[in-house]
Amino acid sequence: MTTNELTPLAISEQSTFAESPDALYALLAERTARYTMGDSTSLPLETAKRLLEGIVFCVALHQKSTESAVPKDAPLAERHRAGIAEAKRLWRRAKLLLSEAQRWQPPVVNIGFQETLSALPAFFKQYDADFFAQEVPCSIDYPLCQPVSDSLCGVEYVLDYLRRWLTESALLRACSKETLIDLYERYYGDYDDLLVNLYLPAMEIAVLCALAKTPVQALRLSEAERAAAWRHICAADETAARERIHTATERACNELHCTGAFARSYAEQTALDLMTRLRAIHAANPASML
Repeated sequence: MTTNELTPLAISEQSTFAESPDALYALLAERTARYTMGDSTSLPLETAKRLLEGIVFCVALHQKSTESAVPKDAPLAERHRAGIAEAKRLWRRAKLLLSEAQRWQPPVVNIGFQETLSALPAFFKQYDADFFAQEVPCSIDYPLCQPVSDSLCGVEYVLDYLRRWLTESALLRACSKETLIDLYERYYGDYDDLLVNLYLPAMEIAVLCALAKTPVQALRLSEAERAAAWRHICAADETAARERIHTATERACNELHCTGAFARSYAEQTALDLMTRLRAIHAANPASML
């Protein structure tokens, strides 16, 4: 399929991409020529669509950027080049975060954690900001507690994934290996071979410990203490429950040396998710919290 044949289809599929069809056609033709090194103006449909998606991604990346000197109303080709430059800048930032993730690992990991950490370097070797900046050419399987937004792709996705990964790892490094193993065996059973998140149980029990006014770093509660913490959430109205969760999260973060606005916001969202789940269980079966 030639770029001339592709353009009407491309424009219809990118309905939110408010650009001149002529400018888009010219840019797609130029990218096709560069990609094929001038050998052809015809490409398989799938490859042409990927090139178009790369254009859209880079133009949008420039639009969001606060670093670029290129005006937001510059010609499409200029904004596209600026978007490529921004993708490469974010690639460099993400690579620094990967180095931190490799260096600062928690005392306990599982197979999903190890395999994803081993797979991530492939992204930095294979990422093609010039043509396919919207793609993530590696396997990322480890599930985060608070996932990356589905609206992100390419280097933006990897950058945010690593930011969240490091946030989770920082909290886990504040816990002892023995405490974490004990927690995971109680929470997951065979945690080592499961594709499960390691931050979630640690943050949840830390908040429950804070609610029960027991040592947070122990990451353990008796059945009576756990039930008391649950009632502390479920017996209150929504506003009071949120206030209690906020206070407990602050205490848990302080005792686990969890600093920074993003890390605390991440922890609080995890705690609020726990609150919602416990209150739903209580509403369905009040006796379950006794």
